[in-house]
Amino acid sequence: MFPSVPHLLFSTISKYPDNIALSWHHEGELKNLSYHEFGERIIDLTNGLASLGLQANDKIAILSNNRVEWTISDFAALSLGCVVVPIYQTLPPNQIAYLLHDSESRAIFVEDNEQFKKLSEIRNQLPHLEFIFSYDTIQAADSKVRPYSEIMRSGRQHRKAQPNFYQQAIENIKEENICSIVYTSGTTGEPKGVMLHHKGFVWDIINSEATLNLAPEDVFLSFLPLSHLYERLAGHWCPMYRGSHIHYARSINTVIEDIQIAKPTVVTSVPRVFEKIAARVLEKVEHGSFIKQKLFFWALRTGRKYFNQSIEGTVTRQLQSKYNLAEKLVFQKIREILGGRLRYPIAGGAPLSIETLKFFEALGARIIEGYGMTECHLIITLTPYGKTRYGSCGTAIGGVELRISPSGEILVKGPTVMAGYYNNPEKTREIIDEEGWLHTGDIGHLDQDGYLFITDRIKNIIVTSGGKNISSAPIENRLKSSRYVDEICLVGNQRKFVSALIVPNFEALQSWSKQHNLGTQDNMELVRHPKVLEFLNNEMEILQMDLARYEKVKKFILLPEPFSIEKDELTPSLKVKRRVVENRYKEQIDALYQD
Repeated sequence: MFPSVPHLLFSTISKYPDNIALSWHHEGELKNLSYHEFGERIIDLTNGLASLGLQANDKIAILSNNRVEWTISDFAALSLGCVVVPIYQTLPPNQIAYLLHDSESRAIFVEDNEQFKKLSEIRNQLPHLEFIFSYDTIQAADSKVRPYSEIMRSGRQHRKAQPNFYQQAIENIKEENICSIVYTSGTTGEPKGVMLHHKGFVWDIINSEATLNLAPEDVFLSFLPLSHLYERLAGHWCPMYRGSHIHYARSINTVIEDIQIAKPTVVTSVPRVFEKIAARVLEKVEHGSFIKQKLFFWALRTGRKYFNQSIEGTVTRQLQSKYNLAEKLVFQKIREILGGRLRYPIAGGAPLSIETLKFFEALGARIIEGYGMTECHLIITLTPYGKTRYGSCGTAIGGVELRISPSGEILVKGPTVMAGYYNNPEKTREIIDEEGWLHTGDIGHLDQDGYLFITDRIKNIIVTSGGKNISSAPIENRLKSSRYVDEICLVGNQRKFVSALIVPNFEALQSWSKQHNLGTQDNMELVRHPKVLEFLNNEMEILQMDLARYEKVKKFILLPEPFSIEKDELTPSLKVKRRVVENRYKEQIDALYQD
């Protein structure tokens, strides 16, 4: 076992120095960085930080979109023995101020003028902050702003004067040292700083990769924010452990185009992205000719049958011939849209619909689902490749124990459990009991083979005025399987029945509107149209046919715009802030129950 995350990376560098580590777009040109060059830049920046007087245990924040400098800064700070504090680039100034003040950050890397402007607004609230480093040129009179390039130059000079400094620095790192404080998204209350250590990260990486079975030839497409632990560990550190290649997407809006360039073999993403890909393919098929529709759905049935029988080892010659034809006529074309080399997608962060899972299986791309949380250095369970159990998020990774409490709560124990919440021992005691079991706040069960099935979050349980307990997540996931629904938030706590706030898939709904000659022009007009409301009401009824009466959504409100981080309705990891949403639309919700 490696003593630290930098030790793990430099082991890879020694094995695969010439492999491409990172690729990115710069001024219209694709740039590559080998593992050797990546390591050299980390060593230079580590020396540069040290030359300024930064030292072990100092807190260093990073406020930037994904870019090569983000990852180099991360590893340089870790190598110096510092504590990295990732901050979502979409956060407003007041929330950034809270995180920097609470973590007592001494330095921060900012990307550009936009992020520096946020910092300027809160500068007088940050007595601990001494250094500001900028990746891009910043038009600022503040003498404390130092360009990233300048720190690198200082690092090279420091390295010449003290050639053994880097090696001495990482040799001082102990596996139990806190190396990162990652703040929870804060769906309820203020964010809490999760203290994470090298041992937990190394353990999580090695034991997760034992299930993922990555290779030096693998290519990852990176588009989720590095400020989220999911992308940082699963999308970066795990592939780096195996010498894989990480290709940065230009933005979340260019992912489909970037897939064509990167041709990834592995993609880590939240389930909604995979669900949207499946929905878009199905929508395109339904707008095609009758023959194309019939061919596609025949291929999908054949693919699912082939997948099931291939697991059992019972594929017949006849089925193999049918699948080969389906592959040539249908699946190959769809896979080309995904780059043509996708071995498997990795889904985490939220439940994945079974229909989406089956869709990708039919294509020959088996989605690996996982379950995790920041308080456990991320990954807790993973689905063993080719051993999917529908509705489950897999089995515990090596060394991690799972237990279900009498109340149904999932408990976790092992070397990946956090050290605690920063400056918050009371909240730490609330989540980790005296026996070392971490109480996740999720409800679920284990089957006889140790596969974990998650039902819901405890705080998402709706208790109606009639005393009925309703798990909102399974119902929301069921309703989101409609291609006309993008987001949904169930409400109804201490009320007579369950209702919902629905963000439609406006692209699909506008298409439906045109087919039915409704003449709607904008989203506001669309969500108020009686025919649209009637259509979606019928859609909801069909999807809820086999639910118990008290579980069914009786009424709903269509919202004219998506939930957003900017309006504080979503966490940076795109989870709905239920309390915020309910308060924002309280008047409309109350109106649903007036009769």
